[in-house]
Amino acid sequence: MNPKQIACFVLMAFIGVIVYVAQIVHQKVTAMRQEAEDAETAAANAETERSTAEIKTAVIKTETEELRRFLRSWLPAVDKIQTQQEVKQTIELSLREGGITLIRQNKDEPKASNTNKIIPRSVLTTLAIEDEFAKVLNWFGDIERRLPLARMKAVQVAGGSTARQLKLDVTFETPIFDLKAVAPAKPAAKPNDKEKKS
Repeated sequence: MNPKQIACFVLMAFIGVIVYVAQIVHQKVTAMRQEAEDAETAAANAETERSTAEIKTAVIKTETEELRRFLRSWLPAVDKIQTQQEVKQTIELSLREGGITLIRQNKDEPKASNTNKIIPRSVLTTLAIEDEFAKVLNWFGDIERRLPLARMKAVQVAGGSTARQLKLDVTFETPIFDLKAVAPAKPAAKPNDKEKKS
């Protein structure tokens, strides 16, 4: 081979390498452009979803404002009575403060519910009292004030042993709420957070 042919061969090889490198670079640039376009599309979609979620959240907040305000007003009553013992103590305190005569012992029965997560249990209270007409009715109102969530199941009113007395047989159910059962769950820790801690 003469020097011109060798030079031509080297030049052709050099051009071939340049074309090959250019094709590889072009393919990488095309792939990077496609990834950038995909990322922009994904970002736009995510932004649209975020905006939609914000609108839905605002609508739900507006629609449930009255209900949430109602719940907030009842939260102190819900938090006040959390155990069967608290129900019993509240009733005993009311009887003692009202000076009411108990003619049949107070009976408290726990009642469980598997279907209602918010009210998993309640306390069924049965008692009979006999005292002056005004004291009995005032005590009845006091129970409603102290246990506003209690639901009357049975009420029997009869005359007492004297003309001024009233006999009251009453059974009522006091729900024990568990608002944590419906509270939103905390998001799980991300794997990266665990790795950083360790």
